[in-house]
Amino acid sequence: MTEDRRVDGSEGVPGQEAARAALDALPGIARRREEVLDRHRLGRILFFEAIVPTAALVSWFLAQMFRDPSVNARSLPTLALLVVIVMWSQLARGLRERYPAAQALRGAARVVHQVLTGASAAAFALALVITFLRGGAPVVLVALGGMLGLGAGLWAWGAMRRGAGDAAAVPVAEHAEMNTAVRIATGCFGVGLALIAAVSPLFAAGEGFQVLSVVAAVLAMAIAALGRFLNAVPAIGASWRPPQWTAFAISAVIACVAPIPAFANPLLGGMIGVVAAGAILVLFVVAALWPVGRDA
Repeated sequence: MTEDRRVDGSEGVPGQEAARAALDALPGIARRREEVLDRHRLGRILFFEAIVPTAALVSWFLAQMFRDPSVNARSLPTLALLVVIVMWSQLARGLRERYPAAQALRGAARVVHQVLTGASAAAFALALVITFLRGGAPVVLVALGGMLGLGAGLWAWGAMRRGAGDAAAVPVAEHAEMNTAVRIATGCFGVGLALIAAVSPLFAAGEGFQVLSVVAAVLAMAIAALGRFLNAVPAIGASWRPPQWTAFAISAVIACVAPIPAFANPLLGGMIGVVAAGAILVLFVVAALWPVGRDA
């Protein structure tokens, strides 16, 4: 004789209570997540995420505007500077991973940021096409792209600062370990950036240096392909301390500025390329060997 088992709703109450408790906890979890979000530092990161590629693109167009007629603007080596943008985007990804924020900007602030960023990218892309077709950079489009890129960075920074309000300061997120592998990767990153900085000036210097320009470009690509180097860049971005970021900042400025005088004075291109690459190598050797200090 089978026993009649009636389900009266009392069974499973513990499970229902656990589910209800979990749902009730969600707002608190979200609130605590917002409390530990370091909006001030994330705002600065978002600002530089917009400024670095904007500055690199503007400097490339400035090199085209002031270039000597003997320098061919339609050659691919002149685009070497744009690789800096790729390297920076990977570094920034690793830097963001130090902070608990998949999407730092939300709602209307995020939409405005995306619109400004997309419009800036579209202006620069159109300017790039026109430059390659006509041989001259369109000043108005370049200025528009630069202003929109700067606006995107300032908007993101301001939105994050407004979101932070008068909240208490959040402790600095810990860095990933600065181990031997990261130091070696930092050195390789410096070598690659130095080669990229040398490509355009050497190319501008004329036939005698263009072979070196191609060699530098090939070596830079070989370093990028070595052990999926680009995939390792976010890891070093999460590990770097102020000395390494300082070396990168100075090196990025050198890489962006060097092509401008080299394109304007091709006879000096060889010297400019060698000096730029040498300076970046020295900076990154020091950065790779710098003792680990406190988090900041």
